[in-house]
Amino acid sequence: MNLRQIEVFHAVYSVGSISGASRLLNVSQPSVSKVIRHAESRLGFPLFKLVKGRLMATQESHVLFREVDDLHARIDTFQRTARNLRSSLAGKIRMGVLPSLALSITPEVVARFRRRLPGIAFDVSAIHHDRFRDALVSRECDFVIGHHLLPDPEFASVPLGLGHVGALFKRGLLPVPGTTISLRDLQRQDVIGLAPGVAIADLVSTETGPEAVQPAIVVHSVYIAAGMARHGAGIALVDEFTARGFVDSELEFRLLAPEVTFELKALHLIEQPLSRLARSFLDLQRLVMRESIATPPIEPESVAEVQVVT
Repeated sequence: MNLRQIEVFHAVYSVGSISGASRLLNVSQPSVSKVIRHAESRLGFPLFKLVKGRLMATQESHVLFREVDDLHARIDTFQRTARNLRSSLAGKIRMGVLPSLALSITPEVVARFRRRLPGIAFDVSAIHHDRFRDALVSRECDFVIGHHLLPDPEFASVPLGLGHVGALFKRGLLPVPGTTISLRDLQRQDVIGLAPGVAIADLVSTETGPEAVQPAIVVHSVYIAAGMARHGAGIALVDEFTARGFVDSELEFRLLAPEVTFELKALHLIEQPLSRLARSFLDLQRLVMRESIATPPIEPESVAEVQVVT
């Protein structure tokens, strides 16, 4: 079977009819039927049969489809890669970031970068770790930013700085003021913990050790945790970048003590070195992160006292 026959076979098998495949491929029904007949002639066995007026796949067709489906997915990836390469202009930065970064720190860096270079366009995606590889291999993104990234021989990493884990909770919940909170303090509170698979969940459970705080509520997103905290359901364990998007007159954020940190990195394909624009953007990201360490999430009444350097 050639690529055209594979494409038509995949379409007919997927939608279950010649007419549906013709609409999907934007060709005539006779053209689809002709390609299928030629494919069957070359293979030496039928791919489809009419049973009571309905087109049914043969047993051989079922076996072939398992192989063809994987090939079709790879062809689709190839086509997306070609489109993304074509749209990769010198004046455009395409990146993927964790959802927690997309809420606060990434918008700040993009805004500051565009104040310097207003002609630069951005394509920003909020993606989870499990999609990093696909986003890079398909050239959907020039680079991705995350933490706790597994080593991969195809990727190069660029360190950006440290992030911290802390507690987000409703103001007034803790009677004693401060900028940090200890594990002992958490053990006396209803804690909103993160399920395995959430970016910082393993880090928190590892750092807290055998006397770990037992969460009263377990959630599968830092955003859900923050939402729970806003309504007074407990104290949410989140990263500082998520906290920056939520701290206001109702919510307070304190770092864990002893501190729990993670390293933020940018990943890109080794065979696709970062452009000068991308390197400049990551330099600014690194600067903003250093500034964020010096100015942790603060109370609204103190905002006026802080001067942001641009």
